[in-house]
Amino acid sequence: MNNNILNFYLAANKLKQGLRTGWLEVGISSERIESFAEHVYGCMALLMALDSEKKLDVDILKVLKLIFVRNLEKMTLIEATPTINETIEERKEKALQNLLKITNGFLKQDEFIALLEESYKEETDESIFAKKLTKIESDLQAKIYDLNGEFAMDKAMDDVKNGYGEELANTILPQMQNASDGWILYDRRYYTDPLFQSLSEDIQNLSK
Repeated sequence: MNNNILNFYLAANKLKQGLRTGWLEVGISSERIESFAEHVYGCMALLMALDSEKKLDVDILKVLKLIFVRNLEKMTLIEATPTINETIEERKEKALQNLLKITNGFLKQDEFIALLEESYKEETDESIFAKKLTKIESDLQAKIYDLNGEFAMDKAMDDVKNGYGEELANTILPQMQNASDGWILYDRRYYTDPLFQSLSEDIQNLSK
């Protein structure tokens, strides 16, 4: 019987309905806020393009698995954004219990759990790359909302003031010329390599 396969798909399918809370928090006015599934798709598209044009020293299939498994937690958890007070340890435990539930009976359940744990530890090349990729995809989506006139400057500045901490906010606010700049500049501190630094700069400079 294929019950395990179908039950897992039905659970994962909920990613299509779940909206990414970060966009709701900054008041994006688009009629269609990005879902978790669309975020995973965007990461996949970027990864394929990067694999074509750049020399990547990572296992790209594993990177995709890490991103997918990490996003499965979003079915039951509040997405981690700068304004969420829930601790990392609390999110980890909830994510683990959720993944154990939806992979119950899987022959490769241990692999799913290992991937989730690897994504949280952020020690391997693939898990570090996966984190950067998810953030750069979010930066690009922020820019898209901005270019479409759906990201208001006042909402963006309030987000920086209220969610980034005084020191970081005082660094970012003077540099903001567009609404998406706050989002992009906040994430740039994670990009310690030339590849993602250049992507971040090019995304910020995109125009219609």
